[in-house]
Amino acid sequence: MVGAGFQASLCRGGEVDSWLKLIEQANGELDPERLPSRETREQETLDAMREAEAFFQRVTDEANYQAWMRFLRFDPLRSAIEEEQSIAKRGNAAVELYQRLSGPEEGLELSRLIALRESLDRYIAALRYGDPKRGLALVGRQLSTLQGILTNETDTAIALSDLSGEQVAQIESVVESLADANQADTLVRSIVRRYSSPNLRAFVDGNVIANAVARPVNNPEAVNDCLLGTRVIGNARVVGQVTSQLLPSDGNVRLLVRLDGQFSTTTRGYNGPVTLDTSGIGQVYAARQLVVTEKGIIAGEPIATASLSTNIHRINHPLKLVRKIASKKAAEMKPQAEALSRQKLQSRVLEGFRKQTDENVNRSFPDLDAKMAPWLGRLDLPVPIRHLSSTSDEVHVQVTMQRPLGLSAGNAGPSLSSVRTATSSGTYPGGYTAAIQVHESILNNTVMQLLAGETFTPKKLRELTSSFGLQKDNDESTDDEAQDFEVDFSSFRPVYFEARDQTFRIGLRGDRFAQGGNELDRRLEVSALYRPAITEDNRMILIRDEEIDLQFPGGRRLTLSQTAIKANIEEGFDKLFPDTLLHRPWTIPADAKMPALAGRSADVIGIDARDGWLTIVVR
Repeated sequence: MVGAGFQASLCRGGEVDSWLKLIEQANGELDPERLPSRETREQETLDAMREAEAFFQRVTDEANYQAWMRFLRFDPLRSAIEEEQSIAKRGNAAVELYQRLSGPEEGLELSRLIALRESLDRYIAALRYGDPKRGLALVGRQLSTLQGILTNETDTAIALSDLSGEQVAQIESVVESLADANQADTLVRSIVRRYSSPNLRAFVDGNVIANAVARPVNNPEAVNDCLLGTRVIGNARVVGQVTSQLLPSDGNVRLLVRLDGQFSTTTRGYNGPVTLDTSGIGQVYAARQLVVTEKGIIAGEPIATASLSTNIHRINHPLKLVRKIASKKAAEMKPQAEALSRQKLQSRVLEGFRKQTDENVNRSFPDLDAKMAPWLGRLDLPVPIRHLSSTSDEVHVQVTMQRPLGLSAGNAGPSLSSVRTATSSGTYPGGYTAAIQVHESILNNTVMQLLAGETFTPKKLRELTSSFGLQKDNDESTDDEAQDFEVDFSSFRPVYFEARDQTFRIGLRGDRFAQGGNELDRRLEVSALYRPAITEDNRMILIRDEEIDLQFPGGRRLTLSQTAIKANIEEGFDKLFPDTLLHRPWTIPADAKMPALAGRSADVIGIDARDGWLTIVVR
């Protein structure tokens, strides 16, 4: 184990060393011919605006066309381009239009608007890097920044595991800038490929699946059959249990559903003037594999077996001789009759089990891609890459949310067996219901672009935190002065969380803070630190450190007026961050399609924060 860890460390160091060599190589191969052409991208943007305008003119009525034109407001950017205004003015107009094209409004998923958004993205990059002298100087500074992140004070390569969430986000920013400038392709591909692991993982304990499927069986039925010329009438019953077992599978969930039961029957056979009173007992077994995918359930061919033993209790006829002859004949035919009865029993069990399991197979699953596609298009979010699997102990779902040049997780989440719960040193099969692991990179790849540059008030911030389940117990809107403020989110990591060394930090960055008539027009960063704690009733919660952390990056001292505002900023954000997180039970909707789980609640029993991953375990 020591040798393996040493080799892994060497591998990680070698990886950073290769990036440092690629940085040196890129510095020597900066090519002004590869910088994006400002004129070309400008014309592409003008064409994309014209095509979008013509599209609405063609497919909608005049009133709707005018409504879209008022919403999109092409004129500021078009005028800035046609009048050859400054790069800054053209850039501001392009960014403002780009931001209008990303939002929840229905219609922003239309292909013409997505094409315009992509053109604007390329145009903004061309404005930044289109001038050869300035563009290559910017690229050089980006490469120097990246080199500084990847080396320590002695210019030695650091291990990737030592990078903070802040540093990884800075690397992501550099990668996007290099790609915008069309430089250092090999370096960009190598870094993105290294940070492409799933950043969202979910587990469901196998016992949850088993309990959801399990049900008792008590099926009585009337018997009316003909067996070797004898009419058999009576009653039969199967008593048993339907159970399930997860099977190892990659790319789907494989489940073996089976029926184990006891069969009993009481019948009377009619053959001419003779009747026979009989009973029978036996064992029945049926099984079927089900393969669960995102699209639905695929059922394999069921199998069934049956055993049967019968007893003749009485032969009814007035004449003793007839009864004797009938008894002898029944004894001779009993093996054949039992074999036929067993075959028929097996067929009935097989078809009955097939019918019951078919009811689940025919259940339709919602088309996740169809439901998500419009929202992903409107909000400019990446399509989540999902992977489903199962072991004999759990169902496992992995999701990768990664923008084309975004950085996802660089490492897998911790194994559940290493995640401590309130009552155990680890999370083991049978000891939990479900677990979810979220990586720090999920925010950078989703909400970051939506929030960058936006102005938020406490009300909008509470709505945002509530969407993540972070609202306070007594969350009431007040008119207090401390609640009356607004903050402009920064473009870099406007909202973030960090999960390191068993602490969980939530933070946000702003470029401007305003309250009443006072305004603080400088960068600020505010965050709250939470630590896992065990309650008296064996739950786990996150408890906030008493003081929030308010910083003003940049090194400049605050003026007297800015210092006066600082206390109000601290008070406002102190009310924003809850004192505790994850303290409420998680309730499953009453209309959930699993009756065994519908309406039940689960408590958080495990919280783990390390290496960029937040793990939450519920039971």
